[in-house]
Amino acid sequence: MTVGCRSGAPEAGVHNPDRLLVLDPCKQATGTVVDVAREDDGDYHIWFKPDAGYESLLNSENHFQARPAMLAEIVPACPLDSNPSNAPAAARCPKTKLAIPVIGNHISIWGPWVLDTDHGWQEIHPVDSIQIG
Repeated sequence: MTVGCRSGAPEAGVHNPDRLLVLDPCKQATGTVVDVAREDDGDYHIWFKPDAGYESLLNSENHFQARPAMLAEIVPACPLDSNPSNAPAAARCPKTKLAIPVIGNHISIWGPWVLDTDHGWQEIHPVDSIQIG
């Protein structure tokens, strides 16, 4: 499996990319998964407790169940030459080929580090590559 970030625009294939402010087009983070949820737009929300040394990726809005945590979004495999027009269009894209972790897995992820201006937290969105274990 290839690790690292893909080339091209960091927000390629993401619906409504204007809500995401790119802080770094390629960032790595590692940690332990505390929650996994599939969303209506086809994304998988992966909440994880960052390992020591990665806490600087969080801001005051980064929490899950009142504990510091980071969100990583694994998105559907939409074409990278355009962005889905909205969440329902994203949900119709093919399923991701990335592995989906489960609670308790230790993960290493790579992707754009962004500020989600709708929610105020910082996240990796989309996840470009993931290693589990």
